[in-house]
Amino acid sequence: MLNNNSIAVIIAAYNSENTIGRAIESVINEDNVKQIIIVDDCSSDNTFEIAKFYKNQSDKVSVYSTSTNSGPSKARNIALNKVTCDWVTILDSDDYIESGRFKKLLSYSDGYELIADDQYRVYEHDKTTEKTEMLGAKQHFPVTISLAEFIESNITKEGQYRKELGFLKPIIKLDFLLKHRLTYQEAMRLGEDYELYCRCLALGAKLKLIEASGYVAVVREGSLSGSHSKQDLIQLRDCNYEIIKNMRLDPQEKKLMIQHADSINIKIQWIDFYSSVKSRNCKMVIKSFFNSYSAFKFILKNLKEQFAIRILKRSSGK
Repeated sequence: MLNNNSIAVIIAAYNSENTIGRAIESVINEDNVKQIIIVDDCSSDNTFEIAKFYKNQSDKVSVYSTSTNSGPSKARNIALNKVTCDWVTILDSDDYIESGRFKKLLSYSDGYELIADDQYRVYEHDKTTEKTEMLGAKQHFPVTISLAEFIESNITKEGQYRKELGFLKPIIKLDFLLKHRLTYQEAMRLGEDYELYCRCLALGAKLKLIEASGYVAVVREGSLSGSHSKQDLIQLRDCNYEIIKNMRLDPQEKKLMIQHADSINIKIQWIDFYSSVKSRNCKMVIKSFFNSYSAFKFILKNLKEQFAIRILKRSSGK
């Protein structure tokens, strides 16, 4: 039986021994949080042992593990199968929550299946900077976000600010996920949140976005969201085509999905171009360079940036 306004917090963790404790402690005393489900994704450090320590301290905490490193989507799906609360939400293992966030989100829950807040961001290696808001004054709050608005916010456009709503960590009604059998796409290690939210909205879920209320994202070097392999980008690009194929979308939503796919594809072409140059594969260099006008501009822009970096290094004697 589901609890009234109870929240399950899912933490997928990999080699997070330095931050997992902070993440757990930030939610363990929140009244609405009734479950903290941690899935260790085959870490090689002490992440699992630290999570087990907190399990021994609180009945809210449960800990599971994968036998091989499988990525955050698989870990989150393991946790989703254990949820017994009304709402479920994701907390990345290097982020943390400020007290009172969940009560504020729940105050907007009437008629909505997803309630998200603007994120605070801090930089891991710069202790002097204060937290900043991801959207801040660039966004009106509170607001209902449509599927078209959500997709467009994640499209990179030259010279324009990108809202990146795919990074949000809303609370989501569990019964909506169960009704539509929604889980994370386990092949995806990049953009898995974007993909799930798109399917939710395409199936009729309503998303409310409010001002920053206490999700603190820690920006650090080497994070999964900041390092993209070609395969990661291919999966993110192609999820748009799968949604177009399998979901009932209007023409504008389909158009934006294709634009999002194209914005990812130019990054794939840059990887192909750069790899081809290194391997001296002239045929692939030409193919990547002229794949599309957008790819051509993106590659040219990156070449100029790389050239400028090399000139600066030489002039500084490095």
